[in-house]
Parts: sequence; structure tokens; C-alpha cells
Amino acid sequence: MSYRTSIWFSILALGLVTTPVFGVHAQGVSQTEGVEARIETLSEEGHFPGVAVAVMRDDEPVHVGMYGVADLAHEVPVTERTVFEIASLTKQMTALAIMTLVEEGRLSLGDRLDKWVEDAPSAWAGITVNQLLSHTAGLAHHFEQTEDGVHLLEYSRDDMLASAKSTPMVAKPGTDWNYSDQGYFLLGIIIEEITRQPYTEFMQSTFFRPLGMEQTHLLNQSRIVPHLAQGYAWKDGTLERNRRVWQFALTSHFGVMSSLHDMMLWEGELSDPQVVSRDALQATWEIQRTFDTGDSCDTWGYARGWQAVVVNGRRTLSHGGYSGTAYIRAVDTNLSVIVLTNREDTPEALAPLALGWEVAHAVDPAIPADGYRCWE
Repeated sequence: MSYRTSIWFSILALGLVTTPVFGVHAQGVSQTEGVEARIETLSEEGHFPGVAVAVMRDDEPVHVGMYGVADLAHEVPVTERTVFEIASLTKQMTALAIMTLVEEGRLSLGDRLDKWVEDAPSAWAGITVNQLLSHTAGLAHHFEQTEDGVHLLEYSRDDMLASAKSTPMVAKPGTDWNYSDQGYFLLGIIIEEITRQPYTEFMQSTFFRPLGMEQTHLLNQSRIVPHLAQGYAWKDGTLERNRRVWQFALTSHFGVMSSLHDMMLWEGELSDPQVVSRDALQATWEIQRTFDTGDSCDTWGYARGWQAVVVNGRRTLSHGGYSGTAYIRAVDTNLSVIVLTNREDTPEALAPLALGWEVAHAVDPAIPADGYRCWE
């Protein structure tokens, strides 16, 4: 029985247990010893108000658990239907969209950015689509206009593109690796130019609606979103609202909102593609920029929308999202971990991706508890 069928049986088994603030009690079906207790401990140590975790193997749920609260003010428990900002987990979706267009022959990885962007700066002349996908285009990370370092409340698509055009390059295209939201925003521009659709509609019609991901959509601050988690930050030893209230017209770099239920549907599709092109999917796994490797890994680097490592011939993909999310896919053993939280990433507390690695290790001890440290 595939996950597309079995998810409904799993959901029916999920009880709704009201949890006190910071009372991290699990709900769900677990087939693995040690996972539950480890997640509870890490959730408390990491000061995560709410956490939703899914572990899947071979298109089937191994562990599904919800912990803590989605809204501290109202003590609303996290459920499989709680909607989180997945932030930069959006990038692997955008990369898959681009590779889908490549597979359809509507785009080439070698196409230059200035082919698709009118009045592109001369500095962009050498940038290719593949460099945008792999963060090797020489573009800056942040690019949106700010006032004294503070974001504006509203950005149109034209505002964002104008800001991108006026942001100085940080390297010559193809010469260095610099993680870049700007690059993935421009991939969204390319998708819109090719398809003549807004990015949000293309993603809905191509992926989300066919997969039944009814709670998944792009950031819209005016939208009333049922079961929306409130976002928090851990600062100076306390939790506070993170105030992510800005509206961006095009968010191909960070803007997908989704629930654990829907992300499990997404993982089910990546594990056993029925809607997406398998060739396009596998192309997102291919390392494009290799980093210096120590003795613990065969190789590692950035693929297309994923960090990728190869250890003993086996490939593992991972990515984090600043809003408090993590995604790990051991593609050769078909084991995946999805972590959604409502506490944004910070150097002052445990990272969501670190929680994800611990969970992966609890299920498969061959995966290091602190992740792959390929530079060592």
C-alpha cells in the first residue's frame, strides 16, 4: 500500500492531545524505539514552541509526531494540519520546476539570464540558469530594498526585480559559491517568463493540486490561513514573536507555506514519482559545486536546491529553512526526515536541521547524529 493510500489511515490514528506551553507530548504512530524520547528532549532543549516531524522509508511513514503548540497565546496544539512557513525548503521545489521545464525542452541549463530578463545589468551577461540553481552565479544573498536595515511592508514583483538589478555582484559568475536568495528569485522570474503564468499558479497547477496538497500555497499576508502556526524567535534567553509580516509578490526563494500532511504527500511523490518527471527530479540531486572534502565523505557540495553528500557511494540530500524547517533525504536507502517548527533558526539555540539529523540517526545509526561533517 503506497503512502498516498496509507496516509489517511495514519491520520485517523492521530489523536489530538492538548499540550501545555512547552509541554512537549507526542501524538502519532511510531514504529521506532528511541525516536519519540529524543524528539521530546531536543524540542525542549531547542526552545521550539511547536514541532511536527515525519520519518518516511520506502514511501511509508515510520514515525509521525506532533509536539507542543502552534500558537503560544492560545495554546493551540500542533497537528498534522498545522501550516508552517517552510522558507528555503522552497528552493528544492523551484529547482524541480526549472528542471521540469528543461526536460520539456522549454529551457536550457546553459541559457543566459539576460535572455529571460529585459534590461538586465551588464554584470549579469555571463550568468547561466545552472549557475542560478547551484548558487555559483556570483549574486548576493539578500537583495530586497530596506530602510535602515528594516524590510518594507509590501514589495511588488517590479520592486523586487529593480532591487535585484541594483544589487552589486559579489563574484564573477562561475568563480565562487555564494548562497543566494536573489538567484532563486530570478529563477522564479524565468519560470514566469517561460510559462506566462505567475509562479504561484505554475506551482499549483504543476505540482500541488495534482498531488492533493490542498494546504500548500505561496506566501500571502492578506490570506486567512486555517491552522496557521505563529512564528517565534529565541533571543536573549526568551521567546518572542518573530514579526515576519512582509509581503513579497514573488517568493520562489522562500515563500511556500505547507503542513506536515502535505509535505508527506510531497515526499511520497519524490520517493515514487507519478506526477513529476523522474529525470527532472534526479537532476536536482546532481552536485554542481563540489566543496573541499576531508576523510569522512566521498564528496559533497551543492546540487540544485539541495546540499548533497556522498558517503560510501550513497547520496544524502538536505536543506534547512530559516523559519525553522529541515528536510533530509537519504535517497539511496529511501529514508527521509521532515521537520517543521515555528521557531526560526538562530545560533543561540539548536538548529532545526540538527534536530533532523538526530532523528535520522535514531532511525538509521549509519547516519551521524550531528550530520555529515565532510570537511573533516
